[in-house]
Amino acid sequence: MITSMIKRFAAYFGYSVKKRRSGIRRGSGSASVPVNKNDLMSAIHGKNIYEGFAFENYPLDASGWGGESNAFSELIDELKPELVIEVGTWKGASALTIADSLAKQGSGSILCIDTWLGALEFWQDQSDAERFQSLNCKHGYPSVYYQFLANVCHRGHQARVIPLPMTSSSAAMWLMRFSISADLIYVDASHEEEDVYQDLVDYFELTNPGGVIFGDDWTWSGVRAAVERFAAENHLKIEHLHDKWLLRKHR
Repeated sequence: MITSMIKRFAAYFGYSVKKRRSGIRRGSGSASVPVNKNDLMSAIHGKNIYEGFAFENYPLDASGWGGESNAFSELIDELKPELVIEVGTWKGASALTIADSLAKQGSGSILCIDTWLGALEFWQDQSDAERFQSLNCKHGYPSVYYQFLANVCHRGHQARVIPLPMTSSSAAMWLMRFSISADLIYVDASHEEEDVYQDLVDYFELTNPGGVIFGDDWTWSGVRAAVERFAAENHLKIEHLHDKWLLRKHR
């Protein structure tokens, strides 16, 4: 009764009160589905999804936002991760920059999590060439995923970039159930406060001790509020590296 009244009161003033999802139990996946952490492509898809894909039909178009930041290479040089998880990848601009740095390192892969359906702001202005029109909808359904695949192929990173077409919350549960974590996790999906906050809850759990979770768009009020709230609750210092914010997980 009291909880219901609080929610109604918050909604009246334009706020959302959501229950923070409890932690996902590690290692609770089905034993009949073995996961080879060194070959996530096969573990997730059962095959190499780039084989037979006619990427030549798509010109290179890795347009995006903040994808060429020096923060990526500097964090990879520091942490030397064998796996990077990216939550929200769009056409893969940042993923390709990360893959370039991993190639220079000589090892490592990046798991790109996205629905490839676009965030809220992508569906608000049909004249927006960077967002709505780039969804490249076919009969009302986005097909930008294939542009992402083509971009990976054009840059020759098929062996390093593994797509996982899921919502960020579903992907987090899959990773947790099979005990897959990473030293470096990049969060750049939704920009709505509650969504970003939940991504931080889910993916900080998947960040290895001593690792870093970081993101873009500090100037977006929803992103900033979510990061500040999560940092305060967990007694974490917010750092800034070039155009990125970051949180370090204590060892």
